[in-house]
Amino acid sequence: MNNNIIIFGSESILAQNFINKYKCSNNNIISISRDHKNKESLCCNLGEIMFPNQIEEIASNIIKKLFFKETIFILFAWYGGPRNKNDQDIYDKNINIISNFSNICKKVNPNKIIFLSSSGSIYPQNLKNYNFDEEDGPSPITTYGKLKLLAERLISFFSEVYKIDCTILRIASAYGYDKRFSDQGVINKWLYNATTNQSLEIYNSINSQINFISFDQISLAIMCSIDNDIIGIFNVGTDKSISLEEIINEIKKITKKEIILKKINNDCRFFNINTQKFYNHTGLKFKLNLHEDIKNIHNSIKLIMR
Repeated sequence: MNNNIIIFGSESILAQNFINKYKCSNNNIISISRDHKNKESLCCNLGEIMFPNQIEEIASNIIKKLFFKETIFILFAWYGGPRNKNDQDIYDKNINIISNFSNICKKVNPNKIIFLSSSGSIYPQNLKNYNFDEEDGPSPITTYGKLKLLAERLISFFSEVYKIDCTILRIASAYGYDKRFSDQGVINKWLYNATTNQSLEIYNSINSQINFISFDQISLAIMCSIDNDIIGIFNVGTDKSISLEEIINEIKKITKKEIILKKINNDCRFFNINTQKFYNHTGLKFKLNLHEDIKNIHNSIKLIMR
């Protein structure tokens, strides 16, 4: 089925990957960006306070671009803020995002909402041999994680009240090449630093186990959730976690560089999730293609450094 797919937060790297991957599909993809210079997107800064006339305007502009019967809203927009950013500012901006998004939904009345949450920030990460599933109680400890969980609950409640189907994808640690930021994402950052003979900053013990998933796999998971019309909360990640030491060794092998580690923190982090529910509903199970993916990211970094 062909759908109108409305992308909120099209400047994010995950949104850009999704758009690039599916822009030639038969779906009508409409981008919403806070960047007023982006002529290919409708302009709307969800992170700021929006007045009723602004909500009305962006909703009207979206409706004018709808081609098909089914309309899906995907919320990529989120404000993480730098490590030293004031928590209140992060809270205010994300509450604005949720509020404005909900108000636009009221005007356009989409058939479905997809929200990209974060499994890495809402599940406990101190159990080495346990894979958390969607029925396990979340226990976020960071402002980022607490806000993601709050957003899940607010969007779920809103969807129930307004009779809109809702899918929440709890995404594992995303990785891939982002040409805009050399410090975006641990694998991207480490590869850039190794290539430029800089030390790798380690914020957890190298024995930590993390579930990673590539940008391309996340895009496929989103489209698969649309095609299979799944509803509810789903963990989305690869079939197993990997240690930071394994990643470092792979980077060393591919870059052929002597790796210098700068240890910021030596706490062990165990981020393991169960993705069986997503597989049961979609038939899709992701495997970690670490060697090939790191090699591709490294080649991309080398290209821009020529």
